[in-house]
Amino acid sequence: MSESWTELDKIDVIRERMGIGYEEARTALNLAQGDLLKALDDLERVRNGLGQEKHFEECGKGILDSLKSTVSNINHSTISLKRHDNTIISLSAPLGLALAYTIWRKPSLRLLALVGAVGAALNHFELEVASKAEYPYDGEAGEF
Repeated sequence: MSESWTELDKIDVIRERMGIGYEEARTALNLAQGDLLKALDDLERVRNGLGQEKHFEECGKGILDSLKSTVSNINHSTISLKRHDNTIISLSAPLGLALAYTIWRKPSLRLLALVGAVGAALNHFELEVASKAEYPYDGEAGEF
């Protein structure tokens, strides 16, 4: 076969090697985004019992680890209101987010907050969000 295989050529190879029908071979090739070797490897994994369950478990663990890392970074961050390098107020990020949400939910406070934000910007106030690097997520299950 030439270097540029058609989809039908790839499906034929998958069918011959794995002993499956056209529809299953075409589905495997589509799931592998046209990559013949990946399609063959995926089908082999499914045949050997290492298929989708293991793949979904690994994806789920990766998502959970990423979520733990994000929550940890938020928990160890601060939000500070500054003017001319002087800190006026400093809050933990979770407390600052909860306060902002509470203010935003009340229409009367929302208007007051917007007026205050415009006034603060005109008077050169700065809002700084800082993360404390000494508390990285350690990767251990259940620990932040």
